[in-house]
Amino acid sequence: MSALFDKFLIPTAVGLLVTGLAAAAGWLYRRRRTTSMPPRVLRRFSLLGTTGADGTPLRYETTRAPGSVITRRIGSLSHRFELTDAPLGDGTYAAEPLDHL
Repeated sequence: MSALFDKFLIPTAVGLLVTGLAAAAGWLYRRRRTTSMPPRVLRRFSLLGTTGADGTPLRYETTRAPGSVITRRIGSLSHRFELTDAPLGDGTYAAEPLDHL
């Protein structure tokens, strides 16, 4: 009886326990992630300090949150911009230049 217990019941019990813990951890992760994240919103940003062929600032559309840093290649140089939540008069948000790479 002891050999049967050691051979089958202990591994089965451990396997069920590990599976249950993994399922509970996954459920908690998904629950916390979906309740704490705001819905993604597509925003259009004006890259300040840049101009297109028509003289208007270059635009960048993304669902990234304000405070994110993006890198855009303009001409032969890479420029970093920080996305802000400051609205501009044309309905876009400001993307402030950080530096030239």
